[in-house]
Amino acid sequence: MKFSEIGEFGFIESIKKECVTSLKGVIKGIGDDCAVFGPYSGRLLLFTTDMLVEDIHFVRDTITPYQLGWKAIAVNLSDIAAMGGKPLFILISLAIPVEMDVELIQDFYKGMKDICRHYKVDIVGGDTVASPDTLTINVSLIGEVKENEILYRSGARPGDKIFLTGAVGDSSAGLKILKNEISPPDSIGGHFIKAHNEPKPLIETGRIIATSRLASAMIDLSDGLLSDLGHICKESGVGAILFRSKIPLSSQLKSLASIANFNPLDLALSGGEDYVLLLTVPEAKIQDLDLLSKDKRPSPLYLIGEIREQGGIRMVNDDGSVEEIGPRGFNHFLS
Repeated sequence: MKFSEIGEFGFIESIKKECVTSLKGVIKGIGDDCAVFGPYSGRLLLFTTDMLVEDIHFVRDTITPYQLGWKAIAVNLSDIAAMGGKPLFILISLAIPVEMDVELIQDFYKGMKDICRHYKVDIVGGDTVASPDTLTINVSLIGEVKENEILYRSGARPGDKIFLTGAVGDSSAGLKILKNEISPPDSIGGHFIKAHNEPKPLIETGRIIATSRLASAMIDLSDGLLSDLGHICKESGVGAILFRSKIPLSSQLKSLASIANFNPLDLALSGGEDYVLLLTVPEAKIQDLDLLSKDKRPSPLYLIGEIREQGGIRMVNDDGSVEEIGPRGFNHFLS
């Protein structure tokens, strides 16, 4: 079997068995946004790692070194946010082409240092090696969360409501602009490029949701709404129904879609790299969530669907019809 046949997630499933040979201290291994270890004095350690490969995850001509450094850290911080955690320490490993200018990597580190300073995270080590021709970046991040506050993908139950903490599709539109697949008006083009190149991890939002203990499951949207909701459904053993009219779209995306003649919902459902949070909340706790949103929450909340017992994901269209809509989004080796 070729990787082009099995895909990223199929391969992950194929190697999960016997990866953990001793359960001592391992609370969660493969299958969530972070691995989880502990407990240690009522706290759990979170560990996540992410790799960015030139010409797969980024093209140097479409992102500044500063933005690339920022984004390399941001995507890892978002994993910590998805579990309600607090980021602590980062290790960075680079494979650098030998003919690359040192100043480029120094600008790259400036972006990383600035985002780490903003979120009060320390860069404590890593590794640097030579690469034949492409830049490869690997970031590993350690965080922590109280034992009674952590949120997994596996906690969703039938009847839970599904929420998003922001609009989706803007980052995917930014990528299409950078690839010259869409030509935007000057007035809004920068909005989409910034959404793609400078994502904002929702650490504070994730912490507020976690400390409220109102949500049953949470994930960040990196691969796309349908794909990441599919991860929650798989780990929780449930299905979901979404309401087409409730999917939040920015005014800029609606405007661009009208000008460029495309369906903005296609980017919202499967575009990926929006890094907003998707959470499920038991119906009995919705009123408390509304109160929380008025008092503390720094991000909006959009009710977009409901967890169902029947597997799969279905969409309720504007005319009331219901259609099966399979997980779609970025999948290495298949995309």
